[in-house]
Amino acid sequence: MRDCVGKERGAGRLIAYGLAMVLVGGCSEWGTDLGGSPYTPETAGLRLSCTASVHAPSVRCGALGNTPGQAIVIGGQGQNILLSSTNVSYDAGTEIFSFDVAVQNLLNEAIGTPDGTTPDPEGIQVFFHTGPTATSGSGMITVANPDGVGAFTAIDQPYFTYNDVLAKNQVSSVKTWQLNVPSTVNSFSFTVFLETDIQPLLVINEVMVNPSGPTSSDTDLEWFELYNAGSRAVDLQGFVIADSAASGRRPYHMISSSVEVPPGGYVVLGNSTNTTVNGGAMVDYAYGTALSLANSLDAVKIARVVGLDTLTIDRTQYSSASVSAVNGASRELINPALDNSNMDGSNWATALVTAVYGSGGRGTPRAQNSTFTP
Repeated sequence: MRDCVGKERGAGRLIAYGLAMVLVGGCSEWGTDLGGSPYTPETAGLRLSCTASVHAPSVRCGALGNTPGQAIVIGGQGQNILLSSTNVSYDAGTEIFSFDVAVQNLLNEAIGTPDGTTPDPEGIQVFFHTGPTATSGSGMITVANPDGVGAFTAIDQPYFTYNDVLAKNQVSSVKTWQLNVPSTVNSFSFTVFLETDIQPLLVINEVMVNPSGPTSSDTDLEWFELYNAGSRAVDLQGFVIADSAASGRRPYHMISSSVEVPPGGYVVLGNSTNTTVNGGAMVDYAYGTALSLANSLDAVKIARVVGLDTLTIDRTQYSSASVSAVNGASRELINPALDNSNMDGSNWATALVTAVYGSGGRGTPRAQNSTFTP
């Protein structure tokens, strides 16, 4: 099972949000990649506070400092994930406190998947970080029906698994959580985190196929831009990129250093970060000669490494030199929300003559495209 205390993992990036009943942040980590090393885990989440009443069964949760509500919210009220509870009951005979829980995804990204389609094999896991612990009355409380027990932020943490891929606003299947609560307990609290894989919403937004500039080699001045359409920053370290000319796809190049794409932000990947050599483009990451864009037929791809597989995050292609390889001008996606798979198509346009950067290239590296259409 997944481990949020720094162990190696092969499924790429995870998220973890602090959830219910005195909710605190979580963890995320990078997995291994094509023989590479695991990356340092990072932390994300928000502290939230909730309580449960036993003999007048109820679960009340809300962000710290806010009036408690009937839902559990992660990352701000209604901003990221919503965990809701229904059918709260207590059986004094069996001493089982029971309630149904569903997860709703409010992120732009899909959760429970590394790429938007492929299910996370370990699902969406909601695990108990601390507790449950009596806050009024006395007695030991335990989770009666967990799907498993694992090591996330500590050892022996019970968890519930939701085997769902949830796009924005989708709600998971409902699971019944049961706790062993002695009748001597009047109220209790606990902390849970959510851990799952998250889809990076990276969009290939602009491509300089056929640059002109101070050097004799086209390749030195080539670049492409990524836009983050998601709600969370994405670090590109460990992702792989490649292009596919008529001769076939070149070997993947793994991004070897941290390159963060903020939500709604842009980064540029190119042959060189040296603006004297690359025509003045502000390149955030240099891939060297790993990519070489043909003027007649090619494709650009970014993918994640999951285990021994690569999962495509985004890909675009072109075949018309007169359309997508205009000399000295980039090809721009007119809106990042559109289908970008065909650079020759109407969703793309050539950078305007007024969009000049560096030594005279036409394009908008690291900025909204000149042809952007709301």
